[in-house]
Amino acid sequence: MKKFFIMFAVLLFLISCSKNDVGHLKKLPPVKTKFVKVEKSETSERVEAPGQITSVKDACVMAKSIGTILNIQVKAGDFVKKGQSLLTIDSSDIKSKLEQAKGALAQAEAALTIATNNYNRFKELYKRNACSKVELEQMEFQYKKARGAVEMAKGAVDEAKAYLKYSKVVAPFDAIVVERMVNIGDFAAPGRPLLRIIDPHDLRFECTVGESDARYIKKGEPVKVKLDTLGKTFEGKVSEISGGSDFLTHTVTVRISLPFDRKLKAGMYGVAYFNSTPKKKVFVPASCILRRGELNIVYAVDKDHRAKLILVRLGKKFGNKYEVLSGLKGDETIACSNLSKISDGVKLEGM
Repeated sequence: MKKFFIMFAVLLFLISCSKNDVGHLKKLPPVKTKFVKVEKSETSERVEAPGQITSVKDACVMAKSIGTILNIQVKAGDFVKKGQSLLTIDSSDIKSKLEQAKGALAQAEAALTIATNNYNRFKELYKRNACSKVELEQMEFQYKKARGAVEMAKGAVDEAKAYLKYSKVVAPFDAIVVERMVNIGDFAAPGRPLLRIIDPHDLRFECTVGESDARYIKKGEPVKVKLDTLGKTFEGKVSEISGGSDFLTHTVTVRISLPFDRKLKAGMYGVAYFNSTPKKKVFVPASCILRRGELNIVYAVDKDHRAKLILVRLGKKFGNKYEVLSGLKGDETIACSNLSKISDGVKLEGM
């Protein structure tokens, strides 16, 4: 930036050479030049968006019980089937609780048998007026209480069996193991990730595009995705467009479904090429640009037909025209010949 200002100062000094010692403009003759209207047109550009391969099914497998990991049956890169055992957690404590629950159930069932017999006996006695109604109601209460205790004991047994089943961690779907996060001897607990798995048959490419470009992207439209690792281009389709943009980067996430290929792996880097996006740009002929070192100058014509020096920043060249990134709005008329004879403020005449 400092270099730019120094060159701009030098340029102003050169321009000042057209002034006399007291600072008044010399009476310079008009310069004949060709006038050209600055062109502002709508162009189409292909949008490139870098991103990476992800999976629709991407899960961290966690334990549902607490215990030490006894063995791990898989490693990163292995393919696993739904229900296949991945690792085993020590279940000795759960087995003990199961035996205790079974013992409690046996006691509850024995107590229910006694309570049932007593209740049936007192019902017969009550029919013969050999006991009071209060005594019968007490026996009924003992029977129902014993029956409830049996149900609770059965629930405890079922719970212990379920936790015993959880000691074997299994795959929730057909997948490939991406990462192993624990080793044998580590402590497993609910909420702690053990393995990361993904479904290799349902991969997608995830990337971000600018807000201005995202509005032209439609769900279902074809997209080319080039993966540098494989040196191959895939034909995908836009499957999902984020409903909002990132607050900091002002970008929108776009997900592209890809055809199945065994060589595709999650995490692979690539670039998505979306269809052309229309944009309005300003263009000027290369012949209308005067170069002074690293500075690019055009002379606009004001309402009094005098030259007005404007510094422009150029973009790409399209044929014999340059894209103007800054300096011109697109509604100006500029000089396009005899530029070396023109200076700021000089009178211009059309050829």
